[in-house]
Amino acid sequence: MKNISLLALAVVAAMTATAQPNVVKDAERAMKAGDPADKVAEIIKPALTDPATAQNAQTWYIPGKAAFGQYDKLLGLKQFNQLKDGDNLKMGDLLISGFGYYEKALPLDTVVDAKGKVKTKYSKDIVSTLSGHLADFSNAGVEMYNAQKYDQAYELWGIFCKLPEIPAVKESLEKNKQLPVDTVFGEIAFNQALAAWQNEKLPNALKAFDYARKHAYNKKQLYDYAIAVASGMNDSIAILDYAKEALPLFGKEDPMYMGQIVNYYLQKKDFDDAFTTINQAIQSDPSTAQYYVIRGVLYENTGKRAEATQDYIKARELDPKNADAVYNYGRLLCEEAYALNDQAPTAQDEYNKYYAEKIKPLFLKAVDILEEAYTLNPDNMDTLRYLENVYYNLNDEAKLEDVRNRMKL
Repeated sequence: MKNISLLALAVVAAMTATAQPNVVKDAERAMKAGDPADKVAEIIKPALTDPATAQNAQTWYIPGKAAFGQYDKLLGLKQFNQLKDGDNLKMGDLLISGFGYYEKALPLDTVVDAKGKVKTKYSKDIVSTLSGHLADFSNAGVEMYNAQKYDQAYELWGIFCKLPEIPAVKESLEKNKQLPVDTVFGEIAFNQALAAWQNEKLPNALKAFDYARKHAYNKKQLYDYAIAVASGMNDSIAILDYAKEALPLFGKEDPMYMGQIVNYYLQKKDFDDAFTTINQAIQSDPSTAQYYVIRGVLYENTGKRAEATQDYIKARELDPKNADAVYNYGRLLCEEAYALNDQAPTAQDEYNKYYAEKIKPLFLKAVDILEEAYTLNPDNMDTLRYLENVYYNLNDEAKLEDVRNRMKL
């Protein structure tokens, strides 16, 4: 009985060994007949995982050829506005699947003849097809992005950037003078990053931003978006890296980069490097108000409120519309009044005199500054909270009610 079972197993194994090559032949016939790529892929599917056929270039070449063949047919129809609904996006899917198959086939494509010489059978066609469709990957990415198919857009643009990394494809593009300049790949990678960001795949987005800047894409939006993505990932090292690179390029028009750098040191409690960095910035450009705001924050974090106040005043003088400077100045006036109140005498007569001479003038000054800050930035609720407290301490019921109404809005 055992011998019969073993024999049966051997027969099954032999049948399986011959079945997969037949599957490949069936798929090849379907491909040559112009059957849809998904039908060819379904026919050849068993051969993709069978050891007897999975290592053959032909097994992967056939469905890849079918995918690019169907894409080219649809492209022809598109030129005459004859595409059906969904065909536009189908074209992008065909490019993705076609590349996937060809990427597997290319390194497997070696044929050894009787003399032992290694030749390729499919590589020339694969390389020609991939290089000839380079722009199509970019265009299809745009179609997918506009249709909010962000994963596919990301993949298509990634393939566009990846193609020149295949030596034979790069050689073909260079030979035919079709290899785009480096900045084109940087721009495509930037778009790829946006697609990943739209799908909240932040690590993928940051990876694409990294690729973009390494390929000469250095527009301001790259640094702004990359810092935003890195912030979402709590990746302080990436934030610092992008901010440092952006600083000499765009630091004069946007102090945000300096703020990010100093904030990094601040989080690390590396106050020496933080002060060195901001002081150098002020020395090189003493007219930028936000630099003084940043240093004021540093002074506050090191317990030097008087120095912080002077920096906020300086920033306000340089830029009266700097909401951060005005708010922080008004806030510190309040804090100073609170500190004096904590030191006030307890006897009522003495306190009344102390309040009138030392505390009330600070509150009155703070009111003017904080109302100015509110005008500049009405969305800062902290400004209203300080105003509420100040008007309460000044016993100004009308103003207090007004602030509370603003807070409700």
